[in-house]
Amino acid sequence: STQSTGECFVDDQEEKKVNVDQEKVAFLRWINKRLKNDRYLTKSYFKKYLPIPEDGDTFFNNLKDGILLSKLINDSVPGSVDERALNYPKTRPLNYFMMLENQILVLNSCVAIGCRIVSIKPEDMADGKKESQLNVVWQIIRAGLMRDINLKSYPAFKKLLQEGETTAKLMAKTPEELLMRWVNFHLSRVCDHKKIRNFYKDIQDGEVYTYLLTAIAPGDTDLLPLREDDLEDRMEMLLGYAQDLDVLNFVTPRDIIKGNIKLNSAFVAQLFNAFPSMETEDQVDQLDDFDDMCYNEDTELFFEETREEKSFRHWLNSLNFTPYVSYLFEDLRDGYLLLKVFDVLKPGMVNQDEVNTPPFKPLQHVYRSVENGNYCVQLGNELGFKLVGIEGNNIYEGNKLLLSLLWQMMRYYTLSLMKMGDKEISEKEVIEWCNDKLRQDKAKKGRSVFKSFKDSNLTNSLAMLDLIDIIQPGSIGYDIVLSSNTPESKLENARYCLTMARKIGATVFALPEDIVEGNHKMIGLVFARLMKVGAHL
Repeated sequence: STQSTGECFVDDQEEKKVNVDQEKVAFLRWINKRLKNDRYLTKSYFKKYLPIPEDGDTFFNNLKDGILLSKLINDSVPGSVDERALNYPKTRPLNYFMMLENQILVLNSCVAIGCRIVSIKPEDMADGKKESQLNVVWQIIRAGLMRDINLKSYPAFKKLLQEGETTAKLMAKTPEELLMRWVNFHLSRVCDHKKIRNFYKDIQDGEVYTYLLTAIAPGDTDLLPLREDDLEDRMEMLLGYAQDLDVLNFVTPRDIIKGNIKLNSAFVAQLFNAFPSMETEDQVDQLDDFDDMCYNEDTELFFEETREEKSFRHWLNSLNFTPYVSYLFEDLRDGYLLLKVFDVLKPGMVNQDEVNTPPFKPLQHVYRSVENGNYCVQLGNELGFKLVGIEGNNIYEGNKLLLSLLWQMMRYYTLSLMKMGDKEISEKEVIEWCNDKLRQDKAKKGRSVFKSFKDSNLTNSLAMLDLIDIIQPGSIGYDIVLSSNTPESKLENARYCLTMARKIGATVFALPEDIVEGNHKMIGLVFARLMKVGAHL
């Protein structure tokens, strides 16, 4: 098919192929650079994964078995995948089943670190479906590039606060939104008439990048590219400046001229990570006083995200709602997204006539948001949640009581995945099912049976590992399971355990520290997810 663009015609399929090729080259250059020191990928006797050539389909073929992707996940968010759990080729290539196992692990690990994986199956990855592969690779790369683009990692972002804006509002901005503000901050210093609102149309002439480079690296760049009337030549010159600054060119001249959003946002993220250039003489004081800066006197809350809050946020984002949740207490305060979640927990329970849909008029914002919050509490009570002392205004104000509601929503959602007809599954039934499985295995002789999710014996991960091995016999390598009860050994076991849980198909949001510290809430959810996998085999 073709689409008219003035007097010329652009072939949709041809344009799509060009985008695939552009993203492929950008991503493989990033992978070649970031993973060049990985001994397995570069010197594996059986298969050499790196460096990946830019021509042909080697890039896509090297992604099929999931090994390269798993290592890329660990590069973006260290420690996410215990690589001992991967299936590796030995004397012959991995068979399709073993490739699928690795890809199940990849996709579940992506979800666990906050990536948005929509309608992509392990089979798509193992079969080499290019669009799916590129989508997943981008999500993983983005997670790493944007990891430190937040107020906690870089307190100087507080300079970007606009008049009347709260710190919580700023924390709720996506990394891309913060990057746009960062670009505009520097543009205001060197060029009053330039400002961007996106990473496509507003950067296509190269002027923004030229001015930005002079602002963040004034001694190494200049405005000479603007003298070039030919856009290709202009882009070549400014990207040469970036390369001299040791910034990997995520974009080509064509990517800038065409306005490829992914690649341009990645390029700006790289520039920020290399040259944030917002430090002031009191930068040390800003870091020391960060807790004071992030303290909300009205609600007595700190804005630094806890592990529990991160797990809730990643769970919410795994439901693929819009908008993306960046900061729980700000993004949920109008109650609207919570009501969408309730409609997932029990389809049809939300009366849409009772829902106030944002955006709200300024004078109605508080009232409409609190109404939504009160409706959330009402629905929670209908589902049997314990919500003593929680009201709509607590949600609107960003009170920590919101976490109690979120925990019960996440727990209900997880247990609802296993209900038979209208029959709800209880935590007691999860424990009984797990213990029945553990007792039935004659080799293990019920050694890891437990009474409750608060059982201190669960902190060594042995019960979870045994259950995984029962669900998928022979999957656990007991020779690498550590028997000592030191904190270090427990952490290693927990990391291996959660990776193996994801590998057999359990979508878990717990972190190794949750297991070691005996967080009974998250431990219970892991067992429930394992029961879901095991009960459906």
